Amino acid sequence: MELIPIGYPSTITLFIICGIILLTSIKYNFGKNMKESFLAFINYRQSLRVFEERRDSDKQSGILSYILFSLVIGIFITMLFPFFGTYPLWGNYSLSILFFSAVVGLIYILKACIWQLFGEIFIVQKFSKIYIFNMFLNNRIVGFVIFPLIAIFPYIAEIITPFIVYSVFAIIIISYFFKIWRIFNIINDQNVSFFYFILYLCTFEFLPLLLFVKGCKVLSESVIV
Repeated sequence: MELIPIGYPSTITLFIICGIILLTSIKYNFGKNMKESFLAFINYRQSLRVFEERRDSDKQSGILSYILFSLVIGIFITMLFPFFGTYPLWGNYSLSILFFSAVVGLIYILKACIWQLFGEIFIVQKFSKIYIFNMFLNNRIVGFVIFPLIAIFPYIAEIITPFIVYSVFAIIIISYFFKIWRIFNIINDQNVSFFYFILYLCTFEFLPLLLFVKGCKVLSESVIV
């Protein structure tokens, strides 16, 4: 089947190239960290070991991986607009990608800060630190896995694009439930009250997700005339 472009501007290619450079840098400089991250994502005990034995290289790899994750999600959200028959924010793909990448990045940084405060208030500092580590670990793996799909998305035949979109959605949903299961493991392992699990779901997952979806809808309606 002949591959044909589906109408995305060439500026998206620049963002994808930036993602490739980030991923290559992480793989070349922190290949061991990537392998450990995948193992820690799958195995809770492995994640605890990695958490306890964090090195400077883990922090450097984590920062680059988080930038990649934010960029990838920003690209994906922006490419969904024309996929569903509308226009990106402000009618500009570059601004839309930068906006959503920044918003996604700031959301998780804010969540980490709130969890840190949460741990101080309820005297569960270790619990909150372990969760923050696993939250960013989850994002890191999601970024690694979906980036190849998103990188080819603008250049494939239109008949294939729905499979790519739904595959990315499936990966994100699976990782979402995997994250919920991981927080349950942490609560159970740290002997923390089940109340925190319910609080986590309502305050840190469902509410932000609803607000983000609502915000995207309001923005798309206000800037697209």
